[in-house]
Amino acid sequence: MCKMNLLKEFQIYISKELLFEPKHKLLLALSGGVDSMVLLHLLKQCKYDVSCAHVNFQLRAEESTADASFVKNYCGLHPTPYFEKKFETKQYALAAGIGTQEAARILRYQWFNELVQTENFDYVLTAHHANDQAETILFHLIRGAGAKGLSGILPKNKTLVRPLLFAHKQEILNYAQRNAIPYRTDASNESDDYSRNYIRHHLIPKIQQIQTGFIATMQHSSKLMQATDYYFKQQLKTIELSLCHNHIDETHIDLQKLLALPFPEFVLYEIIAKFGFNFSQCEQIIEACKNANVGSLFLANNYRLLLNRNQLIIRSEPIPITEFKIDTLPCIFNVGNTSYELSLASFSGFEKDSWWLNPALITFPLFVKPIKPGDRFIPLGLTQKQKISDYLINKKIDRFSKAEAFTLWNGNSICFLGPYQISNDFKLGEDPQIGIKITLKKEG
Repeated sequence: MCKMNLLKEFQIYISKELLFEPKHKLLLALSGGVDSMVLLHLLKQCKYDVSCAHVNFQLRAEESTADASFVKNYCGLHPTPYFEKKFETKQYALAAGIGTQEAARILRYQWFNELVQTENFDYVLTAHHANDQAETILFHLIRGAGAKGLSGILPKNKTLVRPLLFAHKQEILNYAQRNAIPYRTDASNESDDYSRNYIRHHLIPKIQQIQTGFIATMQHSSKLMQATDYYFKQQLKTIELSLCHNHIDETHIDLQKLLALPFPEFVLYEIIAKFGFNFSQCEQIIEACKNANVGSLFLANNYRLLLNRNQLIIRSEPIPITEFKIDTLPCIFNVGNTSYELSLASFSGFEKDSWWLNPALITFPLFVKPIKPGDRFIPLGLTQKQKISDYLINKKIDRFSKAEAFTLWNGNSICFLGPYQISNDFKLGEDPQIGIKITLKKEG
């Protein structure tokens, strides 16, 4: 490897990648390790406006305390604004049901974002370098990743910047030695208990025996995959617009168009991953579509996906319907994600999303109830009672909408099946002057 002028290359990289400018207020995540200490030195040499933030995760007992003291003293000797935060990382990880490394990452960046807001920083800087990039790409490849995962670490992602991604670890160590930069060594980095450490200590050295320029190759591959991911996402936006239609609180995906595309499960994943669905579920969904398993339901986080004849419907979990009473008019009430208004009004004709009841036949209080098996009513225009379940099937009401339907009871009779139809027993008389109007006010 040729000897690098790290300071000069640092300045070139910042300019080339448009990372930040001298006018910007920077916050450096300073662990005390060689990478972040070298980055602080480079920033100081370039006269940037930099402050430092150190996180004590309390994972290494006295060592964690010693790290915090080291970086605080260094910032005092080399006048640099300094912030420090202590976290009960293990307790947080246990409560959240996640690993300590993931807990540390969440806590660290939550605090950095808070500092950005409260202290008006423009960017948060971390000291990730070229070796970290190679480890990350290899780690993602082993776990299974697409273009986004194989893009690795981005030089700039909103307010998060990595200005050392161009530099190899050995170049950073050499710079620290030449400039007598002190630093702390994290003993946990030598342990193979963490997957990344195993990749660093064992896999990459083996690969370098085959490909000596592996780190540089990964830098190049990262750039290629970042470009691939960018242009892929631009194309995907066009595809998504042709497939998807948003209906207030639902997303509808045209099934015929989706299945006509090459690799439909891949396209579907890219569209619905934001709702929490994984690729394995997308494969199952496409298989259900091909087998015409209408009514199949898939769950992810707080969302549900329904296979409904010629489309996929994605909707958030409904708010459970609980029984309550209505004592007087006018009244606005909520059922699930929808609001309704009941009012005594002059009859103005029939229109979409409104229904009329005969006030002479209504006795308060009324009761809103969830639909129960066996519930029956007489749909408007008929004379015989019909099971509500049969009515909804005949009307081809999808499974999602069925879950949010409700009944409005007048005494022992259903006077309204919301939001679909009134009972014939409670219809307006001939030439009505006034009625009880039910209006669907809003959805979502």
